[in-house]
Amino acid sequence: MFDELFKLVAGESGEQIINNPQVPNEQNDAAIETTTNSIFDGLKSQVAGGNGADVLSLLGGQSGIQGNPLVGGLTANVTNSLMDKLGIDSPAAKQIAAALVPVIISKLVSRTNDPNDNGFDINSIFGSLTGGKSDQFNLGGLLGGSQNKGQQEQSPDLSSIFNILSGK
Repeated sequence: MFDELFKLVAGESGEQIINNPQVPNEQNDAAIETTTNSIFDGLKSQVAGGNGADVLSLLGGQSGIQGNPLVGGLTANVTNSLMDKLGIDSPAAKQIAAALVPVIISKLVSRTNDPNDNGFDINSIFGSLTGGKSDQFNLGGLLGGSQNKGQQEQSPDLSSIFNILSGK
């Protein structure tokens, strides 16, 4: 999942990173990698922190992106990482993150819910975010989608699933 996310960020970062005079050209790759890591780590920490249902709802297309507190948190993570790791000033880092993160999440949601796109599916995303703990569940089936990718239909209690995923 990380490699696919990296490709997604790289493909969408032209204006915000590559052509941005606030990001020196020699830092373009590092800025793309930092953005990718921040998004991935932010999603991973949300699942580990017990907010797996919110992540599932977001990535499954069940909740909106605009004004979503999860997207806001990811935007803040990217902002802080760009400032801390690359020394990009606060206004520029905020502008980059505010413009890029919602687009990345929107594309991620769209690709995750596209049955013809094998790059992302909800089960493999959660497998990556949980270190494989979620592999026993058909999370796509919980969304009512066609993302079961050959897994058996199971209908465990949603809170039980996310307690397992967050290590509780």
